[in-house]
Amino acid sequence: MQTVYFTDRSGVEQNALQSLLYYEEQEPIGQIAVFPDIHYCAERSIPVGVAFHTTDIFYPLVTGKDLGCGVAYLRIPRQDVLRPFDKARHYRALEREVHGMTDEGLGGGNHFLSLETSDEYLYIIVHTGSRNLGIYLYQENCRLLQHHNPGNEWLPLELATPDYLKEYGRVLAYAASRRQEFVYKTYNFLRRNGYVQAGTPVLADSCHNLLEFKEEGVIHRKGSTQLVGDGEVVIPLSMSRGSLIVKPNRWHPSLAPALWSCAHGAGRRYSRTDTLKYWHSLKKAEKEAYRQRFSELLNRQGDFESSILQEFDFAYKDTAALLDTQPYLIRCDETRPLVTVKFTGV
Repeated sequence: MQTVYFTDRSGVEQNALQSLLYYEEQEPIGQIAVFPDIHYCAERSIPVGVAFHTTDIFYPLVTGKDLGCGVAYLRIPRQDVLRPFDKARHYRALEREVHGMTDEGLGGGNHFLSLETSDEYLYIIVHTGSRNLGIYLYQENCRLLQHHNPGNEWLPLELATPDYLKEYGRVLAYAASRRQEFVYKTYNFLRRNGYVQAGTPVLADSCHNLLEFKEEGVIHRKGSTQLVGDGEVVIPLSMSRGSLIVKPNRWHPSLAPALWSCAHGAGRRYSRTDTLKYWHSLKKAEKEAYRQRFSELLNRQGDFESSILQEFDFAYKDTAALLDTQPYLIRCDETRPLVTVKFTGV
């Protein structure tokens, strides 16, 4: 077994390292790849921001209940953009529409839908997963473990039958279809309100919570983005900084040790608690600058909820650090946020 760090190991929190150590000691686990956004997971599981490979067994619960979670973008050329988004006029209308786009909504936590811009494109970006269907499969996996290997966290690979893989694929496809529904319905909202003209926007989708069953074994990804061919993927940087669009360099020697995976976020510079302390240490003028820039996210008291503050730029590592420690990634674009829609429920 070999663990390869695509981040500075000395900066990884101790409880995440302890959790990782448990998996490093499991004989059936082969290679492990650790990414810049590694952090402790409260569920009894490997940390978030890790991928690992097995040959004869698989760990069905490591992805948690949000199997198929990922990020999609719809990329609109600059020439199709008719005017800047008017937050004062249309943010609340967009927010209401987003929350009604699917039966199950975005979900809470770090899930979001955003409009982001770069020099050449407008992006609609969404981060969400399989919701109730993922919970259903999680419960089915618990049942399989109880029946076939009680007291353990792994199953023999022969239990990944054609019927099981078909059902697994159905959940992944459902999560991807939800992301597609969000971005295209948002695109239609922008068209109806005169922000973009009809064109041929480009869709890209990626998943960071899944087991990939291959002939040579199973790649487990817990908060690590699957890289496929030359396809582009989104790495959200922070709510106030935008996103990094990257693709793999297929010929780079580090890609195989990375298990064709990369970070699914920038990785925290500060813990959630320390982020709030940092916010309170800012000068009044610095706080006001954030309030002016992200006025649509203020609560009725004119301030940000703690869940919003924890996603601001000062909490996360910068772009240079991400690319330095993952040299097999090619930078394709980097965005700036315009508006973000979140839901604080479950």
